[in-house]
Amino acid sequence: MLRLSLLRPLLACLSLTLATAHADIVIGQSVPTTGVAASTGKALALGASLYFGRVNAGGGVFGEPIDHQVLDDGYDPKRTIANTQELIDKKGALALVSYYGTTNTLDLIRSKVLDNAGIPLIGVHSGAESVRNPGSPFIFQTRAGYKQEIERIVQLLTSNLGVTRVAVVAQKDAYGESGVGELKAALQKRNLTLLGEYWYDRNDGNTVKAAQEAAKLNPEAVVLVAISKPAATFIKKFKELGGTSQLYGLSPIQFEDVIAAVGKKYAHGLGISQVYPYPGNAQVKFIREFQQDTDAVLRSGEYPTYAVFEGYLSARLAVDAIKRAGKAPTRSGVYKALTDMKHYDLGGFIISFDEKNRLGSKYIDLTMVSPTGTLTR
Repeated sequence: MLRLSLLRPLLACLSLTLATAHADIVIGQSVPTTGVAASTGKALALGASLYFGRVNAGGGVFGEPIDHQVLDDGYDPKRTIANTQELIDKKGALALVSYYGTTNTLDLIRSKVLDNAGIPLIGVHSGAESVRNPGSPFIFQTRAGYKQEIERIVQLLTSNLGVTRVAVVAQKDAYGESGVGELKAALQKRNLTLLGEYWYDRNDGNTVKAAQEAAKLNPEAVVLVAISKPAATFIKKFKELGGTSQLYGLSPIQFEDVIAAVGKKYAHGLGISQVYPYPGNAQVKFIREFQQDTDAVLRSGEYPTYAVFEGYLSARLAVDAIKRAGKAPTRSGVYKALTDMKHYDLGGFIISFDEKNRLGSKYIDLTMVSPTGTLTR
């Protein structure tokens, strides 16, 4: 088993190697590597680094290695914008990959930084409609939206399980507002209303009050529009207070993070919607390649594997677009290559972009944490 303490120097060496390679191909990434969302941010960066490492080990792209530049934004939208400007102006990034957060992405879109530089961003860890429609022509989405995730969860709860009393715990920001809005709409389609709304602050992630209020109500189901760490603390407190509701969360919740924070006992029974194939499913060709590069990480359990997969996928798409753009690639050439990725089959998982469409995937899966800490579907 490879522990996190051993992975840190490994990643540091990888980052140093890439940074000192004098590469012409710079790919940038801004994610939280500190703060409440650090675990997922690090996982996204690790996934991208692992794929770029594979490419560099094979000689790079047209003989040039990838210089993967990762900047910490601490889940702060202002820092995301500043980091992006630095990656463009000072680092000379050709493309950007796998950013994190709804509010961060929404503020980045409003800043017009991507538009002004004409630089593509491949993959953002958000499914909010506010960053998808109309979104930005320079952001190429690799995941389905929260609207689709919530529709699938509500369909299961109401049609399959006969649930009518539903409450929500949500993060107080654009992510939470998007999810709650979609949940209300999905319930209204079925002539149901939301029984209770409980919010927590995005900066401190404190869900104690939400757990206390939800446990008093104890509806049939609670939907968590949350990220991993606050979701974990909510689940533990809620169950300690006697809450027995069925709990379902959206894809930003990484089940490994929840287990690491509160243990299998509390995580057991948590349902999570997923927007990528299970990273352990070796039947998908692309996942077999992913497993080859992430074998030690998958064994360690130190990183959320869905998020590692997401970063890895974005890196793969970026490299393929650069190759399609030809030798001496430009930002506009990479952008154009991405718009030509129609029905791009990764061996069982399809991404499709075109001149007008930036929503690359409609894939949704429902999973649940088992008593042993694995996922069932």
